[in-house]
This record gives sequence, C-alpha cells and structure tokens, in this order.
Amino acid sequence: MKLKYLGNQQDLSKNIVLDSISRKESRKNFNTSALRFNGLDIWNAYEFSFLLKGKPKILILEISIPANSKNTIESKSMKLFLNSFFDKNFLSQKEVLNILTKKISQKCDSKVKIISKSSFKNFENSIYKNKSGLFVYKGFRSICPVTSQPDWGNIYIYSKTDTLNEKEIFEFLFSLRNHDGFHEHCIEKIFLHIKHSHSVDHLEVCGRFLRRGGIDINPIRSTHKKLFFNNFRELNQ
Repeated sequence: MKLKYLGNQQDLSKNIVLDSISRKESRKNFNTSALRFNGLDIWNAYEFSFLLKGKPKILILEISIPANSKNTIESKSMKLFLNSFFDKNFLSQKEVLNILTKKISQKCDSKVKIISKSSFKNFENSIYKNKSGLFVYKGFRSICPVTSQPDWGNIYIYSKTDTLNEKEIFEFLFSLRNHDGFHEHCIEKIFLHIKHSHSVDHLEVCGRFLRRGGIDINPIRSTHKKLFFNNFRELNQ
C-alpha cells in the first residue's frame, strides 16, 4: 500500500490533497464471506481552525465515515488537509462544514457526516458503565504498519444476547500487541475473530484510540445497524 503523506516529509507550502485508502485493499486478508457488518469510523479533530469573517475560529469536529464506504482517508493527509483551512476566510460555520463534508464524502465515495462538538460524555458517566454484556480491555496496543510506531487504545466489546468468553477474548487482544494494522483493520480483525469463535448473534466492537496530531480515530463494528456505542471519550484521549 503506497501512501502519499504518512511516513514522508511534506512541503506545507503546496496544496494539500486528501489521500484515500481502499477498504478492499485493507481487507484483502479477511474471509470475504465473513465481511458482513455495520458501523462507523468516528474521527475527532480537536484543532480545526479557520477564519470566520476575518477572525480566528477553532472547532472540534466529529467526522463519521461509514464502515461500508468504498474508501477511507489516510490519517496524515486528513490532518494536513484540515490544517490547510487555518488562513481561509468563510462567512459562516455552515459554509466551511459543507465544504469539508463534500470533499471528504467524495474521497470516501460515501455519505460522510460532519458536526461541530461542544462536549463529550466520558465512560465513567455514561450508560455503558456496569452494563451487562460489556467487556472492556484497557491498554490495547498495535503497530502502525507505515511508521512502526505503537498505537494505544481501549477496546469495548458488547453483546446483548450472548455470554462472552472474556478469558479467551483477553488472550486474543493481548496477542495483538505487535500486530501491524491501522485502527480500522484491528477492530475488524477483533470483530470477525469473536463473531467466528463465539458464534454470537449480537456483537459490537468499539476501539477508543489515543489521538495523534490532534485527531483520534475510533472505529465501531456491529452485527446490527442500530449502534450501541456512540462518541464518548476516555480521559487519556
């Protein structure tokens, strides 16, 4: 997989173009007959800035990319693309959000949703804490396949209908500490392993990863269209 920005130095004086990644390419080692899931990749961008009628404005963006989109966005190109708006002037916040939505949707070949966030629920104060059927694995580690740097996060696994074998799941997640994979790939690998090994009817896997460059990426994969998890935050994010 050849990436335009990640792992390479950039001339920031040049126009930044979003770099897409084919989901088909990242899923080529999965059993294609098992690739039936719903979900989102929720990107939180904490440092998006632009000029609103000539004055600096900073927003926290929530960018939701469907799991069934043809493409996703390479993370460094997203960071550079969002940063390129810092000196662009707009008459309204709605105008800039519409431009972002259009450009990112085109690259993903899917309908992307972007909103401005003013607050987050945290796990300790959410409906998830002490929820029956929920398993939480803290300190998940994987390796970026391009930079070879570690990625850290917490994994949330929920089943409404089945009892999960927490010991087996813990051992599987621990075995991925040196696994090469982007966040989305890791969550799909976990989802498919549990779905196949445990034969569950209802399953949802959510990864809450630590931010890099002002962005965290949080994939959710589920057997059902109506998702259990939403965009909560961990303290260390």
